[in-house]
Amino acid sequence: MTSGAGLRLHLVRHGETLFNVRKQLQGWCDSPLTPRGRRQIAALGERMRGVPLTAAFTSDLLRTRETAAGALAGHPELTATPLTDLREWSFGGWEGQPNPALWEPLFARHGVAYGAEGAWGTVAAAGFEQLVDAIAETDDLDMAEDADQLWTRMRGAVASITTVPDGAGPDAGARASGDVLVVTHGAYIQTLLPLLVPGTLLPPGFPNCGIASVWLGPDGETQFLGVDASCAGA
Repeated sequence: MTSGAGLRLHLVRHGETLFNVRKQLQGWCDSPLTPRGRRQIAALGERMRGVPLTAAFTSDLLRTRETAAGALAGHPELTATPLTDLREWSFGGWEGQPNPALWEPLFARHGVAYGAEGAWGTVAAAGFEQLVDAIAETDDLDMAEDADQLWTRMRGAVASITTVPDGAGPDAGARASGDVLVVTHGAYIQTLLPLLVPGTLLPPGFPNCGIASVWLGPDGETQFLGVDASCAGA
């Protein structure tokens, strides 16, 4: 059941960036949106135009803020609230490096080849905590966050998104309801989804401007509503 006073979250990955095209680790660094990324965002704005959004949140990084602004093109009454807690995984000294430089040795620890079919599923089944901690352990600059730090951020983001903010009148502090846009990052959504809906993993190949929707019921019920990748091919 997905009706009533529940909260429907639309988790959106930002539009395509230069680092996405060049297959470089991005994390907390920013690279510019590509022309395709801007087309994806325009398509996302049209896609979200008919959704009765009540609120919007975004990672405070530039690529997500630009994506959120475009997504809200049909909702001039809304402005996305930036949250540091919605930032991508912090890869520390690995940021800017080619993806395989980090992922190949870490995936090998799980007996799978990076890029092989089903590889992310195998790693995810072992728990993302191990993967995040391994990134921190292998960061020569000691700047990457560990799993405890990431999970603390995610729980903080969920609390902000699911609670009516102070200053919002008599409902302040109550559980939020309605449709809410959340613009964030690919790896972040992969780890946030099972936190929201236990036992649920994001399908492989989640694209830029893909939408993963979940429903959070007023009595603790949760449901994964699926993925919409229609804006990715713009």
